[in-house]
Amino acid sequence: MKNSGRLINKLFRTSVLSIILAAIATMLGIVIDGIIIGRFLGPDSMAAYGLVTPVINLATVFSGILAAGTQIVCVQHLGAGDADKARRVFSMCVVITVAIAAVMMAVILLFRGNIAVLLGARGNSAHLRDLVSDYLLGVVFSFPCVLFLFEFNSLMRLDGDANRVIVAVVVMTLLDVAGDIVNALVIHGGMLGMGLTTSLSYVVALAIMLLHFTKKDIIFKFSLKNLKIKDMTEIFATGSSSAVGSASSMLRNAVLNQIMVASVLSSTAVAALGVVNTVYNFTSSTMIGVAMTTAMIAGMVLGEQDRNAAESLVKVTVKTALVVGAILTALLLIFADFIAGLFGSADGAQMVSMAAKGLRIYAISIMLYGLNVAFINYTQGMRRMVLSDIICFLDNFPFIVVPALALFGVLDADAVWWAFLIGESLNIITIIVLAAIRKRGFPHRAKDFLFLKEPFGVAEENVMDFSIESAGDVIPASQQVEQFCNDKGGTHKQSMMLALFVEELSNNIIEFGFADNKKHSIDVRLIKLDDGWTLRMRDNCKKFDPTEWIKLHHTEDPTKNIGIRMVCGMAKDINYLSTMDLNNITITI
Repeated sequence: MKNSGRLINKLFRTSVLSIILAAIATMLGIVIDGIIIGRFLGPDSMAAYGLVTPVINLATVFSGILAAGTQIVCVQHLGAGDADKARRVFSMCVVITVAIAAVMMAVILLFRGNIAVLLGARGNSAHLRDLVSDYLLGVVFSFPCVLFLFEFNSLMRLDGDANRVIVAVVVMTLLDVAGDIVNALVIHGGMLGMGLTTSLSYVVALAIMLLHFTKKDIIFKFSLKNLKIKDMTEIFATGSSSAVGSASSMLRNAVLNQIMVASVLSSTAVAALGVVNTVYNFTSSTMIGVAMTTAMIAGMVLGEQDRNAAESLVKVTVKTALVVGAILTALLLIFADFIAGLFGSADGAQMVSMAAKGLRIYAISIMLYGLNVAFINYTQGMRRMVLSDIICFLDNFPFIVVPALALFGVLDADAVWWAFLIGESLNIITIIVLAAIRKRGFPHRAKDFLFLKEPFGVAEENVMDFSIESAGDVIPASQQVEQFCNDKGGTHKQSMMLALFVEELSNNIIEFGFADNKKHSIDVRLIKLDDGWTLRMRDNCKKFDPTEWIKLHHTEDPTKNIGIRMVCGMAKDINYLSTMDLNNITITI
């Protein structure tokens, strides 16, 4: 009997779908703006929209730090069974977000004209200055919402409220579509109106998500009590890879914009890059959805120090990234002309043609990008921050910018499209080389890419890890636990207690959780420690807290519920936590 990896795989599949949908919908507002601007406001407006991309990326710098850092730190605390610390980190995140959002809005509102010039609205593109400034004025009000949406997207999943995230972003998307069409065809509000409709849709989405925090049975509740500076430091340190990625992407886009400005077609090339960047943001958000799922589960694995779960996570991540990437690649290759055409009107045919070519070349790199960003998020979740930061920076800046600059003299604007493929390829090669150095041989298995910081967990011989998938597995599992304890020097009492715990808790989980006839599994992990034993049981059934259950079913009759009452009475400590739609019971004796 061994761990089937089914719970990790199922958790990943159910989480990744909702996270991808939320990530796509979150970026969809920006994509819709690009389509409406390109078709109805003209190439100059599309070029101005493209120039604003680095500022949009700047907002994601902070949202990336806070969302990733807070999620990983919180889920690590939850994995270790400490919900109070997770709540404290969440509260600190809210305070930081409010402060950053206020500063960003003030700077853009006061200096948007100067920012437009800095972004490239000068020289041959000076006529774009007012358009850039207007769009900044409208979209700036969405920035606080963008910050909170990314953070709540992660944390609400840990709280078991993923459906609310999807509802919020669907409403946001529909409002943005309607608002953009009204602005372009009825109000004629120009770039300012486009930005304002985006801001309005984000505000409504945030209002829907905030309703989650009015619920009583949630983990994350805001409080100003006991806030600690070290939590802020830990958030920023853990979220550094996201910061590096967003900041280097912002710099990359700024450099690529300047390359396009210097090209033969100038404004047309800038507009085409705006189209490709918009589609890039959309497709990359899908792959980032895969990566965010990986980071979330990696944080839990780190908190539990579970090597087998880490290997299962790497396997399912690679498979998912390849499948999703292949689908996106095929769609872009087939529909490149149609997608580019969405952004252009009759007078923008040259821009559409250039963008379609760029999309086809970029499409080839999507699977590679998916693997790269998944690796970055996995190492981030495992708190291998230096490795994650280095790979992230290489992937987002030098590996793309250097080839683009080197090839510009030969390929002109096409150098930018090829640079994406070259950069992702170089990054994959770098990861393989690092794994080969670590292994001292060619890496070809999932465990060759774990990059765990040793010592990780306890020695393998002191861990028993298996899955129970039916009532028929319970007695054999209980017997194996008893034998394992005896073999590891446990006392007769300890062996009997742990075997009883597994039998009683498994039977209760099966009785209350397996009754819906869905596919369920119980992962059991028993660890021999220097001063005792730790038993962790995890299942994907409906919520069931044995300690609360006993309180609700208290009776003076000592023969009632005797099994589970014995378990709770004999344990030194028993801790229950429900997160990511998983029940986690940890028992210490």
